[in-house]
Amino acid sequence: KIGYLSSAEFLIQSKVAVVVTMILGLLIILMNSLQVYHCWNESCTSNAKKIEKIYLINLFLHDLMMGLYLIGIVMVGLIIRMKGKYCMWESVWRSSWGCSVFGFIFSSSAHGSLLTILLISHTRWRTCSRIANHIKEKYILAVVAIVN
Repeated sequence: KIGYLSSAEFLIQSKVAVVVTMILGLLIILMNSLQVYHCWNESCTSNAKKIEKIYLINLFLHDLMMGLYLIGIVMVGLIIRMKGKYCMWESVWRSSWGCSVFGFIFSSSAHGSLLTILLISHTRWRTCSRIANHIKEKYILAVVAIVN
């Protein structure tokens, strides 16, 4: 059944979900690896570009971690599928160091991406507000000059 993601027998029951998750994980790894390579080799002349480059590499690396998590969790699901019913291995898996590592990867990837996006947004907002204040000051000076 496609409607169920997991069951007592399988960590990931839907074969469609397994295939889609595996493809998504591979694409995430491939695309973010290419972006990190491109961004790393890009030369920066201004400090603003250097800061943006650091933010983007940070974001790409967190997304890369998410791709590794997706591939890893699918692989664990397939291994448990080969061993037998998931319900018999569930407590072993959930108490293993591997489950803890995957939980850490997922959590740090998701929170790291969100924090990086927040920092990018804040930096861009500050830049735009400085430009807007500068334009507003010039507009006021122009109006005062015209009125006088």
